[in-house]
Amino acid sequence: MVSPAEMATSQEPLSDEEVVARVLAGETAMFEIVMRRHNQRLYRVARAILRNDGEAEDVMQDAYVRAYEHLDQFAGRAKFSTWLTRIAVHEALARQPRKPISGVGTNVGTGGRPHG
Repeated sequence: MVSPAEMATSQEPLSDEEVVARVLAGETAMFEIVMRRHNQRLYRVARAILRNDGEAEDVMQDAYVRAYEHLDQFAGRAKFSTWLTRIAVHEALARQPRKPISGVGTNVGTGGRPHG
């Protein structure tokens, strides 16, 4: 049997959108093609946000799972790579530690002194 990756390279390469259509039609192993194409991009995006290799790899994995679970929601209004990258960005931002908002809980504008 020919693997999905071999099928795509034995002829004209399939577009991401064509691969997605085939996955949705039941050829689920074809999703591997999308993953191989976008691994580097997703890793770089997640790593730039999180500054942690392990977290970036976890984000990639979660982004692929989410994309696969919601593949039927890909509407084609943007390129598939844009949609997938956006999922990874959201995953990375959700893992990023929250920074306190400056000025909250202080007496802003009073030099830190209480009104009185």
